[in-house]
Amino acid sequence: MKKTNLFLALLLSISAMVFAQENNNVWEPHGYQGFLEMNSGFQVVNKGNATTGVSTTHGFYFNNHTYVGIGFGMDFCDIRGNNSSDIIIPFFANVNYLFSNKTNVSPIVKMRLGSYVGSYHGTYGDLGIGVRFGSRRDFAVTVMLTGTFYSNLKDERYYYDEATNTYNTKDNVNISTVSLRFGIEW
Repeated sequence: MKKTNLFLALLLSISAMVFAQENNNVWEPHGYQGFLEMNSGFQVVNKGNATTGVSTTHGFYFNNHTYVGIGFGMDFCDIRGNNSSDIIIPFFANVNYLFSNKTNVSPIVKMRLGSYVGSYHGTYGDLGIGVRFGSRRDFAVTVMLTGTFYSNLKDERYYYDEATNTYNTKDNVNISTVSLRFGIEW
């Protein structure tokens, strides 16, 4: 809990500095941009199992604030809860909104919508809020807190119920995650 409060205080202080800081030497994003991101988090419902992943997005800034692109990624997670490593590959459309393009540090909001394939398949959605640290050249680093939704998975898991001496199935698995995402933009 202390780490969460510290992170939120840091995010608030950085965003306060964003609106106080003006810099004429900041590169304003425009045209083609690529993103490479790595995330690490935990599954909200499924016993808090850890997840990791990488993704890449490519698209264009249509103005100095709005970015639209498409991308894909690879997420590694333990869907069954037995220390296995399942691979999920999301394909998505991505929209970013950069709040201030006149400063080196700016709040950013990101939304992804699409689907996923791999060990399972279904609908994918992702919403993130964070901070973008820009440079004087065509390069930036982002830090985001994200929530990712995977539609409920259908997984035939059989388990033995000793009370009734029967085998039963559990078929809905929720692997929606909350994660911290680090990225670079070029």
